Amino acid sequence: MTELQSFADIACPYCGEWTSLALDSSAGAQQYIEDCQVCCRPMQVSVDWDEAGDVQLHVRAEDDA
Repeated sequence: MTELQSFADIACPYCGEWTSLALDSSAGAQQYIEDCQVCCRPMQVSVDWDEAGDVQLHVRAEDDA
């Protein structure tokens, strides 16, 4: 049985503080805005899963190109 929820530690692109994001593989590829739990600035989060079931996670500042 495949685990549907996992967690990933990421660093905020603004303040550099580490936080943990819950990831749900049953939802497929996702793009959303998550506020940093420390500085409250919006981070753009992109989540995708490769064929092996490994997560591809990208987090960037909202104003990054």
